[in-house]
Amino acid sequence: MNISKKGQILLFPPPELKDYLVVISAPIEIHNEIKKINDKLHKIIASKEKGRFKAHITLFNSAWEQDNHLLERLKKVISDANSFPVLINGVDIFSNGTKKKTVYLKIENPKPIQKLYEAFRTELKIKKEFTPHLTIEKNLPIADFEKIQNDLSSFNHQCEWVCDRITVLKFNKKTNSYKLVEEILLKNSEA
Repeated sequence: MNISKKGQILLFPPPELKDYLVVISAPIEIHNEIKKINDKLHKIIASKEKGRFKAHITLFNSAWEQDNHLLERLKKVISDANSFPVLINGVDIFSNGTKKKTVYLKIENPKPIQKLYEAFRTELKIKKEFTPHLTIEKNLPIADFEKIQNDLSSFNHQCEWVCDRITVLKFNKKTNSYKLVEEILLKNSEA
């Protein structure tokens, strides 16, 4: 029997929602450069966790019933959005509570990304705050972070590319990974 959060019996089962991730993907050359930084970090901390890194800037994640529902809303939001440069320079950390850290590369020109995010936030009623960044490693245990903290600047990388598309991914529970749904081109893109 299906019961709502307020204790009501539901006549029909609630729709199954799928998890989506909306990102700005780095071009392959940039991905390969940043992957080397991620590999270097893993070597220093003696981690066996390798292979899943994909260089990207997460805009947001969300749950939807169907691909086309989300895609229609995203396309509406970015119908007038132009491609823009992404400049990466500087390394920093986020604290994930008291036990973990995220090491990331800073976005030198965050305004175009923030503007895009704010448009999504308004249309999709996203409540989460947003700091544009490109993650090198997330949820790094403090013990591992301590191995790199004095040499954090060695993980810096300076690069740039033109963001000409937004990538939409859907989580596949069977493979425990994200799969491409669609790349939505921005105006002035040279697909």
